[in-house]
Amino acid sequence: MLNSASINILAALSGTAVGSLAPVISNYVLQKSITQRDLLNRQLGQRETLYSDFIQEASRLYADALIHDLNGLNDLVSLFALVSRIRLLASPHVIQSAEDFVKIIVRHYGEPNVTLEQMRSSALAAKVDPLGIFSAACRKELRDILRRGALSSTLRS
Repeated sequence: MLNSASINILAALSGTAVGSLAPVISNYVLQKSITQRDLLNRQLGQRETLYSDFIQEASRLYADALIHDLNGLNDLVSLFALVSRIRLLASPHVIQSAEDFVKIIVRHYGEPNVTLEQMRSSALAAKVDPLGIFSAACRKELRDILRRGALSSTLRS
């Protein structure tokens, strides 16, 4: 049976152990939080850069598709590569928006060229932002990630 001296010693040792573990556990939790935030910020930056690259390349090819015939596949291949990179990171809605816009570009390359005057007088002039759906999907995805404070497991894998 334990006497009161033994109980006091055990209590003191337990208190010391808990007191010395508290800063270690606190530091671990803080470091984990900082690491997760840094990873999230880096991944958000990668997405923003990728989406910006897609918007820039797709805009250029969209304008080219309206006024030129397809002369080579190099430009389309680079756009397909960007879509494939988007598939690695993005949500299904962003992926679908990117794929739909590529289909629009390919369709326009197959249509007769449009003159500047035709653009002014046609429904094309009303479409000021042909990449609006893609941009909105990207903005929603980035906002959702920031609100959650973490990438979902489906986006990480």
